[in-house]
Amino acid sequence: MQTLSLNGDWRFREAEGGQWHTGTVPGGVYTDLLEAGEIPDPFYEDNELDVQWVGETDWEYHRTVEVGPELLEHDRVLLQCDGLDTVATVSVNGEEVGRSVNMHVGHEFDVADALQEGENEVTVRFRSPVEYGIEKAEEYLYEVPCIRYPVDQPGRPFIRKAQCHYGWDWGPCLPTVGIYRDISIVAYSSPRVTYTKTGQDHDGDGVDLTVRAGVDAPSAGKYDLTVEVADTELTEAVTLDAGRQEVALVVPVGDEEFDRWWPSGYGDQPLYDLAVTVGGIGGHTHTDRIGFREVELHADPDDAGTSFYFEVNGEPVFAKGANTIPTAPMYGDVSRERYEHLLRSAADANMNMLRVWGGGYYEYEEFYDLCDELGLLVWQDFMFSCSLHPADDAFLETVEEEVRYQVRRLANHPSIALWCGNNENEEAAQNWFVDHDHHEDHLADYETLYLDTVGPACRDEDPSRTFWPGSPSSGPDEMEPYVFEKGDIHYWQVWHEGEPFENYYTTDPRFVSEFGYQSFPSVDSLRTVLEEADFNPTAPLMEHHQRNPGGNETLLRRTASYFRFPFDFADFVYVTQLLQAEAMRTAIEHWRRQKPTAMGALYWQLNDLWPVASWSSVEYDGKWKAQQYAARRQFAPVLVSFHPTFEGNQGVDNEQASDDGDEFGDVLAQTLWLTSDETDPLSGEVTLELLALDGEAIEERTLDVDVDAHESTALATVERDDLPDGVGPGEVMVRAAYDGPGESFPATAYFEDYKRLALPDTDLSVEIDGADVTVGADDAALFVELDPGTLTGAFSDNYFDLAPGEERTVTFDSYEGRRDAVVQTRLESDLSVRHLRETY
Repeated sequence: MQTLSLNGDWRFREAEGGQWHTGTVPGGVYTDLLEAGEIPDPFYEDNELDVQWVGETDWEYHRTVEVGPELLEHDRVLLQCDGLDTVATVSVNGEEVGRSVNMHVGHEFDVADALQEGENEVTVRFRSPVEYGIEKAEEYLYEVPCIRYPVDQPGRPFIRKAQCHYGWDWGPCLPTVGIYRDISIVAYSSPRVTYTKTGQDHDGDGVDLTVRAGVDAPSAGKYDLTVEVADTELTEAVTLDAGRQEVALVVPVGDEEFDRWWPSGYGDQPLYDLAVTVGGIGGHTHTDRIGFREVELHADPDDAGTSFYFEVNGEPVFAKGANTIPTAPMYGDVSRERYEHLLRSAADANMNMLRVWGGGYYEYEEFYDLCDELGLLVWQDFMFSCSLHPADDAFLETVEEEVRYQVRRLANHPSIALWCGNNENEEAAQNWFVDHDHHEDHLADYETLYLDTVGPACRDEDPSRTFWPGSPSSGPDEMEPYVFEKGDIHYWQVWHEGEPFENYYTTDPRFVSEFGYQSFPSVDSLRTVLEEADFNPTAPLMEHHQRNPGGNETLLRRTASYFRFPFDFADFVYVTQLLQAEAMRTAIEHWRRQKPTAMGALYWQLNDLWPVASWSSVEYDGKWKAQQYAARRQFAPVLVSFHPTFEGNQGVDNEQASDDGDEFGDVLAQTLWLTSDETDPLSGEVTLELLALDGEAIEERTLDVDVDAHESTALATVERDDLPDGVGPGEVMVRAAYDGPGESFPATAYFEDYKRLALPDTDLSVEIDGADVTVGADDAALFVELDPGTLTGAFSDNYFDLAPGEERTVTFDSYEGRRDAVVQTRLESDLSVRHLRETY
C-alpha cells in the first residue's frame, strides 16, 4: 500500500477568478485570508462584521502533485479526504471525481482513471455555505426554524456543517470553508483494513473481545485475518468478496493479560495497542488503541423516579465535568498543544466527564486520545443543536452516512461512554416553535431524523453503548424533556430567567448535563481584542464581545445583588468571575450532596473559542478563570460543604422558589456535609470552626467521621441564633476542614451575602520560594487571587478564602516546564495579589 500526503501548501482564490494566494491544508479560508493579509483579525473589535462576505463567497483550492508509475499500477487508487467543509466539488486534472455535502463525513474518491504519471492538478471548489443553506431552505416544502443569534447567517438547518460557524450566544459568525483535515492519495492492490470496532463481554476469567473490521478487497478471495492485543494473538481465515465489507473475530483475552481502564479518580488508564492484519505477512495492518472496561448507563425505576447514572467496571460514577465547544472557529488555531492544555486543565480540576456539545464538530483524534489517557469519560453528542431540520431522503441519507462514519471512527475509544442524538432539539420540536406553521410536520420530522435514522444507525454500528435520543431528554420512549425525576436536564432558570443562585437549592434532578453562569474574561484577554477606551461593560464594542442578549446587564445586576460594586473595571471583571464561581459552587455542591439521587453535574462551559464574556471557566488563551480553580474544589473526591437553611425553610424541603425571582430569606443555619466519591469507606476528622472575621475564634469542634463508599452525609449544624451577644451575622465565618484519606479542600460559609459582610481591610503577606507561594492574613481575606502576569501556568489553588491568622502555600505549575528558579524570578517580578475587600 502506498500513501501520498497532500497536506501542506495549496493555492486558493475566490472561485470566480480572484487573485491566487498561498493557503495551508489542513486549514480554512478565514485563517488563510488572515495569513495572506486579505482580511483584518475577525476577533478584534467588530471586524467580524466586515468579513461576512467570506462565508457568502465560493472558494477554490488548488495544488499539483507528482505521481510515479508504481502508484498507478495498483488496483485501487483513492483520494482520501478526511474533512471537507462543506459543500465541495473535487476534480483531478479537470475531471470531477467526487462531491461532498457534509463536513462530518470523510470521503474516498476513485481517482485511478483521472491521475496520470507525472504532474497532476487537484482542485477542490467550495460553494458558499450561506448561499447553499438559503437555496436549500427556499427549495424545501415548508419553513424549518432554528434559534437565531445577534450576529449570524441564515440557512444552517439545511447544511451538515458545524452549527456554531453561523454564530452562537458565545461565538462569532465565521462560516468558513476549507480542507480542514488530512487529505492524501492511497493506493493498494491487496485487501486494506479501513476501520476497526471492538465490543467487550467480560466474565470472571477475562474478556471476549469482538473485533469488527471494515475491509476493502480489490478482488475476492480467502485471506488470513490476525488480531493482536494485550499479548494475545488470534488468526482465522476469512472469505472476502470484492469490495467493502465488515468481518468479525472473537478474541478471548485472559484476565491476567490486561488491567482495566478507569475514569479519573477511580483508577489508572492502561491502554493497549490493537493491531488487525488482513492478508498475513506483508498484508495491511490497521492499528488502534483500546482500553478494557465495562460502561453502562443505568436508567431504572427507583423511589425518586428513574435513575440516571453511569457505572464503570461495576462502580457507580458521579459524573463531574463540563461541556466543551470547538477550541477555535478558524481551523489554523486547532492544535494538539491547545487540546492538551484544555484537557489537562479538566483532569487537574478533578473532572471525570466532558460532554462534546452537538453544535460544533466531532473532535479531532487528539481530543479523544487525550481523554483516553487522562480518564475523561466523553458524552458524545451527534452534531445537531438548537434547530429543527429537514427530513427529506437526501438529508436523511447523508445523516445516516455521517453517523456510521463517526461511530466507526470513534468507537474504540474507551473514554466514550454515551452517544446522544442532539442538543436541545427535542425541546425545540416540542416547545420552541409551536406557533410556526407545520408544527405537526416538525414533530414527525424530529422522530424520523433521530428515532428512525440516527438512533438505529448508531445502535447498529455500536451495540455496546447506550444511544440517548437527545439532551435534555426523559428517554427513548418519550418526548418529554425537562423532567426532574428522570433522564437528564438542562437547568437555565438561574442565568436565563434571572432566578437567584439560591434557586438551585430547590432542585432535585437526576443528572444535569447543562447549567451555567457567565463572567468576563481577564483584562489581559480583553486587551487582545479591545482598546482600553472600551473597557466598560456597556461600551458598544464590549457588548459586541458579549453574545447573550442582556448578558452584561445580568452581570451588572447580579454583581450588585451579591457583592459591593467594585471601584474600577479590572475589579469588576474579577468580581464577575467570583460571581460565576459562586453560582457554580451553589449548584454543584447541592447536587453532589444529593447523591445517589443526583449523579451528574456537567456545567456549561469549559472553554472559549475567542475572547468573549461567556460561561467558560478556561479562557481562549488557556488562562484559568476563578471557576476553573473553584471546580477543582467543587469536584474534589471528598467534598466538604455547607448547606444553608433559610428563613421559611426554603431550600431544605425543596420547595420551589417563587417564579418572579424573589430573594430567599435570612440564613438561619449552616449545616456541614461530607460527600465522598471514594470507592472505599473513609475514616477521618473534620475540624469545624466559628470565627470572627477580625480574628477571634468563637467556637471549635472536632468531629470523628466514618463515611461509607459513595456516601453523602450531614455532620453538624451551626445556628445563627447561637452567635455570642454583640457579634452580628455579618461579622463571622464558618470554616471546616477534613483530615483523612482522599483529596479535599477547606470550606467556608457565611450568614450574610458577601456585600453585607463586615470584611476587615487586611493586608496580605506573600513569600515566594521557587514555585511555592505562601500567602497569609491576620484577618479574614476572601477570594484571594494570585495572578502570575505573563507567566503561563496555574496554581494548585486560587481564589480561596483565608481564615484569620491562616497561611496557605500553593504551587505554580508552569505550562512551559520552567525550572523553579526561573518561576521564582518571574513571580517576584510579575505576581499580583488581591482579595475581595480591596475592590471597594
